[in-house]
Amino acid sequence: MASSSAPVSVFDEHCFRKEFNQEFFNSHARKRKVIPKVGFNLNEDEYPQIMEQVSLRGWRRLAAPRTNVSELMVQQFYANAAISDEEAAEQDELPYQSFVRGIKVDFSPSNIRRVMRF
Repeated sequence: MASSSAPVSVFDEHCFRKEFNQEFFNSHARKRKVIPKVGFNLNEDEYPQIMEQVSLRGWRRLAAPRTNVSELMVQQFYANAAISDEEAAEQDELPYQSFVRGIKVDFSPSNIRRVMRF
């Protein structure tokens, strides 16, 4: 008689923080379509008041984000940002951290301000 066991998923430590995150990716994140944000695309001579405010506030990088992103990496980022109920119960404050291709990603408000130079 043939065995009818389900295929065993091997944990990929290069792409996922924990087995929970890999399972979350396979059951949820992988099924979600990544929709890129619509950029703020004005020519320098259009709407000078808006362009002046973008410049004064240091929002040029925010107003012109990268549009070429890897859908798989975005899905893995969100899967690795998820934490289990048990992990959440062990922490006083939830972390603003994820993991992408072996690299920890800090997406705390203070780090976002630092990266965006606010």
